[in-house]
Amino acid sequence: MIYIDTFCITIIPNPDEVVMIDKSLLVVDDDENNRNILCRRLEKEGYMVTDASSAVEALNILRFEKFDMALLDFMLPGMDGYELLLRIKADSNALDTAVIMISAVSDKDSIINCLRLGASDYLLKPYNMEIVKARIRRCLGTWRGINNERIWQADMQNSNVLIVEDDEFNRDLLERRIKQSGFNASCAKDGREALEILENEKFDLMLLDLMMPGIDGIEVLKQVKVNKKYAGLPVIMVSALDDSESIAACMQHGATDYITKPFNAVLLRARIESVLKEKLLKESNYED
Repeated sequence: MIYIDTFCITIIPNPDEVVMIDKSLLVVDDDENNRNILCRRLEKEGYMVTDASSAVEALNILRFEKFDMALLDFMLPGMDGYELLLRIKADSNALDTAVIMISAVSDKDSIINCLRLGASDYLLKPYNMEIVKARIRRCLGTWRGINNERIWQADMQNSNVLIVEDDEFNRDLLERRIKQSGFNASCAKDGREALEILENEKFDLMLLDLMMPGIDGIEVLKQVKVNKKYAGLPVIMVSALDDSESIAACMQHGATDYITKPFNAVLLRARIESVLKEKLLKESNYED
């Protein structure tokens, strides 16, 4: 089957396996190969996808069509992704459009500026498609659910985060970063201790190291997800491993997200807030 729209032609080999999702995405990237690959993969997930090769083309499209989400490359010719983000957030017709920035630029100022201007997330290249799909789903699910920042920020102040990390230095560093971000933090030095703590205390989120002696992160994740007492606990994996197989295995076993070491503190906080926001939405059923 050949799927054709104004801006993208995609061949879908097994159309019966594609479950259509009632969400439309705009992909903006000047690299034709990257753009087409991302479009095809997202269409296989069931999204209705339109693409643009420049910020100017994207703005022209946005004048005539609304989207649930825009994925913007940061480095665009002429008007860059940062300026495009500014234009989108200044356009009353695009206020309901969630934005994820995609960039090889990892400096702190760029990340902070994009998040402060209203980007829902900031993905670093090279990205893993499993993580891209997970963050798209989460951003789409929470974008309209809680848009009163004061309400959900206040509710997140008492969130409890369990850090599971066998390296003492890394564990202490993560604990400091979590507390600096305004959350409560508890620590476990290995998987066995983490499972014992979970039996007696309630947490809103777990940061779980993948490579640990004894019970590794995957096994801890499996045990968490089969225990009715805390199966709904969101789990963000934190690992130095960035290969596709490790990431896919974690996501398939129920991980909410996957962060690679060394991590960026600003992005770490953004990921945690995004996950907690989704949890808050599910539990409290906030509406606009």
